Amino acid sequence: MNITQERYDQLVNLVYETIENNAAWDQLFAALRETLELKVLQAFAFDKHHGMLSFSGGANVPVESELSYLQKYHFIDPRAAAIMALPPLEWVHDHEMLDDDFVATSEFFQDFLLPLDLRYLSGCKVVEDETLSFMIVGLRSQAQGPLAKEGAAFLSRLLPHLARAARIGVNHFIYSTHALVGHALVNRLSQPVILTNTTGKIIHINQAAKHLLDSTMLIAVNGNGQLEMPKQVLNSFLKDCAEIERQIKLNGIAEAASQQYKPLQIHSATHNQNAEKLYAFYTPLLPEKVMGSFGLRPLIMLMFYHPESTTPIDSNLLVAAFGLSPAECKIATLLAEGYSVLEIAQSLNKKEDTIRKQLQSIYQKTSTNRQPELIKLLLHLPTNPNKLADNSLNHLL
Repeated sequence: MNITQERYDQLVNLVYETIENNAAWDQLFAALRETLELKVLQAFAFDKHHGMLSFSGGANVPVESELSYLQKYHFIDPRAAAIMALPPLEWVHDHEMLDDDFVATSEFFQDFLLPLDLRYLSGCKVVEDETLSFMIVGLRSQAQGPLAKEGAAFLSRLLPHLARAARIGVNHFIYSTHALVGHALVNRLSQPVILTNTTGKIIHINQAAKHLLDSTMLIAVNGNGQLEMPKQVLNSFLKDCAEIERQIKLNGIAEAASQQYKPLQIHSATHNQNAEKLYAFYTPLLPEKVMGSFGLRPLIMLMFYHPESTTPIDSNLLVAAFGLSPAECKIATLLAEGYSVLEIAQSLNKKEDTIRKQLQSIYQKTSTNRQPELIKLLLHLPTNPNKLADNSLNHLL
């Protein structure tokens, strides 16, 4: 190991380069791995607000094994709890807590680590606050043996500098929907939107999607914050999400940019003409493309259309923008929901000619000339999310 003072000074300089240059993190991880003669050096961040691993970076990390860890094996990693339980800057050396008998019967070691020729871990939390835990671990093979004490001591000298740089760049390691698109903006979208990670853990739900969850049993959020859908649809969705993350890891952000919206059709158990239907369209969002960081996991944005709980037209906006009367607002709203002039007349207990005369007034006030043009305008108006519950015909009449 090259643990001279000169090497230490070089690494300290590289640590502080990360503050102004995100790419320096990759250089730092590679330099640390070489210095300590590690097979793999890896860094993780656990986003406390969303309760999930949000960041993964490091040096000499095989992509397929990293994806397997993020999507499956970190849930059964017996070393993670030990690291999380200790204060920052205190080391965990797994050979001191997990003996050979444990390793011989552990699914985590037998099915994941050992086939990768990895056995020994030395790691610690670098930073912990109310938003995240950021940790760094070194992995060595069975033949290499555990990290030597002098190597751990050398890295311990660097940890305060690493912690300082990580605190300054905390947004590089946590999900931030504000940085992505902004909670306020997402909440104002009339379309129901749910953001998840690639394992279906909920990141954010806008107001329209909260209303949708109250309106249908076809989707739900369980007690662990996981998206729930009919099993076959959910399995297909999660399988595709895992492949999306894999392709992004292999091919970079260009792969995310090339991803188109993919559809999901969600049906109730009774497959007949009157069965409840829900349509979803999903696409990846890449945090680093927006935030300028480099290791955050991709998010998945789902947009929903539920024929039975379509978003209502905001009557206050119709009054403010076009000066429509309350009666005209009712007619415009029902028209946008797909009712014919005759059906509107019957619902409002008015003559069809009366409705047509009021429609002429609506056309004049909205500068439209015919029903398709008016409906297109109405469906593209912004929506007041506080009125999402008032969307039934009975409420309107």
